[in-house]
Amino acid sequence: MTLDGIAYIGPYSASTRHLYVATGFGKWGMTSSMVAAKLLCDLVQEKTNPYAPVFSPSRSILRPQLAVNAAQAVISLVTPSAKRCPHMGCALKWNPHEHTWDCPCHGSRFAQDGTLLENPATGNLKR
Repeated sequence: MTLDGIAYIGPYSASTRHLYVATGFGKWGMTSSMVAAKLLCDLVQEKTNPYAPVFSPSRSILRPQLAVNAAQAVISLVTPSAKRCPHMGCALKWNPHEHTWDCPCHGSRFAQDGTLLENPATGNLKR
């Protein structure tokens, strides 16, 4: 997952001509892969694509949302009572609409009682 939540699609770097990358889709692989196909097709054919700057791997990530994300991560780390995902230890967030515990880091989801619903975690929450 990228720091700003938008996939990296485009030239790998300014110094590597004809080498492209498409990564950081998070849980949006089906949608982002279609964007990547269109964008990379245009780049290979040297066509202008209006979305290239949005997905550029060399774009600047210095945005206000990055500061908000960093603050939330620090708060999550110092909150001792927060439930933690067994996958990588990220603090889980309660989803009041679906009554699940959701991991914002890698997308694992757990039922209210801690039963694993979606991967990449491989086990239930510890009681």
